[in-house]
Amino acid sequence: MRCYENVSVLYGRCAHRGALMSDGFVDGDNIICGVHGWDYRIDSGVSEYNNSETLPKFQSWVEDGDVWVNEDEISQWGIANPQPFNREDYQGAFQDPHGCAEEPEVKLIKKLASEGLSKTGHHGPAAAMGVPMLRVQSRLT
Repeated sequence: MRCYENVSVLYGRCAHRGALMSDGFVDGDNIICGVHGWDYRIDSGVSEYNNSETLPKFQSWVEDGDVWVNEDEISQWGIANPQPFNREDYQGAFQDPHGCAEEPEVKLIKKLASEGLSKTGHHGPAAAMGVPMLRVQSRLT
């Protein structure tokens, strides 16, 4: 059994996509998300890829080889930061808490995976084909 003098207790879901960080791995000074490879510094929780994304860090200490955390701090954080997912729901382990410009279709894909075409119709999603609406209207009148 390995004992550590210094430990970090970080929030357990990736800030990028909400995947469980326990499905990832440690590489040097970073913990890496197992879904998209997002990285976070073990000592601070700050993503080296995108410094604006961080995993909250909680108080922790080592006592007689055991890791201790401040349960009240974690509980208070949970109350102040309610999570937008339920782990028990379909796709609960891989949620998209906010979406991002790099992957604009993820929310639609998740919606279709959850609902199928039941709320969309048999034809699937429909969108304009790039013709400005004013141009279409002028041809119709």
